[in-house]
Amino acid sequence: MMNRLSDSEPGRSHPPATQSASGEKKKTQQPNAPGQCRISDQRVAAAVVSDSLVALTSTQIPRPEEQASIDTRSPAWHLPALVLNKIVGYLPPGAQCRCARVCRHWYDCLPAPKVRLMQWLQKNAPVSCLADPGLGRGFNARVAPFFQATKNPILPLLTHLQQEQEQEQQQEQEHRLTDSRQASQPPPPAPATPDLLASLVHYGLSQQLTQAHQLRLRPSPLDWPAAAEIKAYHFSPCSRWLVFVCKAQTASSLHLRLYGWEQGVWQRCQMVTDVVGPVTFSTFTTVPPDTLISVHGVNVLAWNKTQDSTTWHSTLVCHIPQSYKVCDLYSMTDGDQIIVAINTRKERAVLRVLFCRHTPDGKGWKTTRIQNYDVACSLGMAMAWDAQPQSYQLVLTTSTWIEGSENRVTEAHIWRKGRVGSQLGQWEVHRSRLPRHDSSPNDVIHSPDGHYLLGALSNGQACLWALDAQYRLQEQLITDCLYQPEWGLELQASFRRDGKQLALSRSCCQVQLFDCDSNGHWQQGPLLEAPPVPHVPGDNAAITMQLSASGRTLVRQTAWGLDIWHQTPAASWQHFVQYRKEEGHRFPPRYCLLQPGELVCTTTQDPEKTLRVYGPDSRGQFVRKAHMPITKDIYGVSPDGLSLVLGYTRTAPTVLQLASSSQEGRCSFL
Repeated sequence: MMNRLSDSEPGRSHPPATQSASGEKKKTQQPNAPGQCRISDQRVAAAVVSDSLVALTSTQIPRPEEQASIDTRSPAWHLPALVLNKIVGYLPPGAQCRCARVCRHWYDCLPAPKVRLMQWLQKNAPVSCLADPGLGRGFNARVAPFFQATKNPILPLLTHLQQEQEQEQQQEQEHRLTDSRQASQPPPPAPATPDLLASLVHYGLSQQLTQAHQLRLRPSPLDWPAAAEIKAYHFSPCSRWLVFVCKAQTASSLHLRLYGWEQGVWQRCQMVTDVVGPVTFSTFTTVPPDTLISVHGVNVLAWNKTQDSTTWHSTLVCHIPQSYKVCDLYSMTDGDQIIVAINTRKERAVLRVLFCRHTPDGKGWKTTRIQNYDVACSLGMAMAWDAQPQSYQLVLTTSTWIEGSENRVTEAHIWRKGRVGSQLGQWEVHRSRLPRHDSSPNDVIHSPDGHYLLGALSNGQACLWALDAQYRLQEQLITDCLYQPEWGLELQASFRRDGKQLALSRSCCQVQLFDCDSNGHWQQGPLLEAPPVPHVPGDNAAITMQLSASGRTLVRQTAWGLDIWHQTPAASWQHFVQYRKEEGHRFPPRYCLLQPGELVCTTTQDPEKTLRVYGPDSRGQFVRKAHMPITKDIYGVSPDGLSLVLGYTRTAPTVLQLASSSQEGRCSFL
């Protein structure tokens, strides 16, 4: 009979066993400490070993209590913990759970169930371990109904983890409130470790979408005013909130229109504020959750939902001087907001960087630091900047001509959070002098892990730097294969999710890959080429390019075409899909990439406008999974991959919800 195993962590003291009325031993129930693992080995085993998840609480298995019942003459009993972990690490989680029930020695040496499951994910699904924590926060409202409809066996495990996470977050919030009464400014939280709930949600979605033979898209209507124009849109990290920046037919300025996903439909949310002014920027934050940041003239606002209501109220984050204009707005994953604004003058320009964060009581905002950069335009000074939210990092490069010389002095100002013990502290700047004197970065972007910085240089080259332990930039790669440097790197470069692979546009029909080996050395990889197409106009410029999280799918869009490459199970790259805009067609091909499942959604006109969804199947083959007629272009996709936004500038947007067309091919686990 399968019984529940005690979830005490290895090495801790164990409560005594007591006798039940039936004579069976049972374990005294103890309250769990904050953050202590409470998930049972049986739940882990059932979720990842079989397709059918048995009842989670119907039976219990105790941890081995008596060492006397074990034959200590067995060599296995004397295995050191390091050796035992190495051997058991080759087994799937379910088998590891059973090994932990062999004896007390094995139980104490092997990691806790949550740790074993995360180790298995890191080995077998490393991309899922890099999932944004917001994916877990949207589980109840978004992913759970999708899994329930397709009877996904991982659903009970995720529900249990989500309940545990809510309890832990409530306890942490109570602790922060207590600390805020004792100290005026407690240290910010430490960087988050991989989130098990978010990782499992990503893994479950990827498996579900990969093994589904076909996918179904159903429209979800929006309450939209007539003739309102769309200027931009944003999903929250949890995919539960969707905001549009739009302009009404009778208005001359832009405003926000917010929707929330409730009971399977998008519902309009009311936004209440005393601030008047057109919106110029907007973005959702990861921390604090369910928070929208927007810029209205000189005011930066934070919007939060009123509890048990659909109304959102604004709080002032900071004021921007009247002469400044906001250029960029970055939301760090620890809750800090970085605002970059510029004040242009005839000969000199001032770039101002503001660092803002939530007050300890969680009711307001304060500016923790302001840094000004005086840009001497008359001396040919150039600046570029980029932020990496997951690494709490901002990089600004400055380049100035040396007076009386043809050389430049280029510096990188690397802003990072300092350390107070194991906690994050205040923002600190580290300066790194770049050795190249004949060129300067016109644009820079981070790798997703924040370890690498790619720069488009003024001489047309692209340069890749690595950040060392002293926060200095070390040159790793220099290449001439950047197709259109003036277009910016975001349109022509893309990193794999772990930062170990880079794709660069080399021409209108070529993409060059670069790979980082196990020793940290970058080398030139395969050259991907699209089949030649006759009669391509000369203005066929690159528009955007994206490499999937695993690095196995690459999509590239130009002004007149769309190409998709996929790496086969044999590790060879093949060109699978090519669309070209024909003469007389009004709409060029467009695409978006869904990270869970690595699906590619395309809209093409051939001759009717059509939406297609491509992706790998369970055998690693790249196949078409959906096909439907549409009347609008694709705008983008939610972080969980379950919502697609279609529309035109002057028409009402359409949101399509993704679902499996049947229960065949549903997710199964090892």
